[in-house]
Amino acid sequence: MTRTTQEFGDEHTKTKLDAVQKYLSAFTTALKKQQFTLLYVDACAGSGSSVPKGLRGKSSAHEGQAGLWGQPIVLDADHIVEGSAARALGVTPPFDHYVLNDLKRANIASLRALVRSEYAHLEDRVTFTQRDANEILLELCENTNWKQTRAVVFIDPFGLQVKYGTLEALARTKAVDVWYLVPVFAMYRQVRGDGQVVDDGGKSVDDALGTTDWRNVVAVEHRMPGLFEDEVVFSKKAVDVASFERIAKERLAAAFGGRVLDRALPLGRNGLHEFSLMFASANPSDRAWNLASKLATAVLK
Repeated sequence: MTRTTQEFGDEHTKTKLDAVQKYLSAFTTALKKQQFTLLYVDACAGSGSSVPKGLRGKSSAHEGQAGLWGQPIVLDADHIVEGSAARALGVTPPFDHYVLNDLKRANIASLRALVRSEYAHLEDRVTFTQRDANEILLELCENTNWKQTRAVVFIDPFGLQVKYGTLEALARTKAVDVWYLVPVFAMYRQVRGDGQVVDDGGKSVDDALGTTDWRNVVAVEHRMPGLFEDEVVFSKKAVDVASFERIAKERLAAAFGGRVLDRALPLGRNGLHEFSLMFASANPSDRAWNLASKLATAVLK
């Protein structure tokens, strides 16, 4: 069997998808007897499957999320990593509805073909959208009856794509669980070695975190004697990737009323911490949070 795929990620891609897939299965099982419409939303769904970059002998710069290489390729099924959308569609019991979104037309076409060929029994449950992730999530937050709906939203953005206001809107639904692959390395890259913030990139971090306070801790001053007893003052970068993971977790907790799993899953290629997979729940019920956090903790072990 062969399949058209995109080249995206590596072993860390499989790790994050395994965790999310386990949670989706636990979620639909736990809620199957309750009178809710169960919704899965994949805000940046991709093409439906991927192949590790190493198989093509290519490398990419560590910059935000991994990029795409050229046109789709065809490989043996043994090499293919099932994407988040395919894994969600394969969950039993299934969700009542699926929203699969991606900004690329080719990816939406691939997702349609995937559903038609392998999940035809779910075709009437799937909505495909080709929109900016923020736009589709904000629209869903506004137009969904959240008293009757419970959802899992998976956000695997390209770089610093997702705005903090979008996360706040998801939190206000009081009905969604969110898995968010936070691009912490992309945030870190916006601070130069001297502690100065890159202009355009810094604004993107502001939007992703919903604050400029992070700028206050990225540099530290150093003082040393100069010639003729003059003092030389210079600044140095004072943050690392782990710093941005802490900041991002704090901001996510601020949006979701503290209902953020303390554990985050660090992910990246070649031992580099590029992303942190985080879990948050919008449901303010203690009972719901206890269940959701228990399930999320279990799949991250």
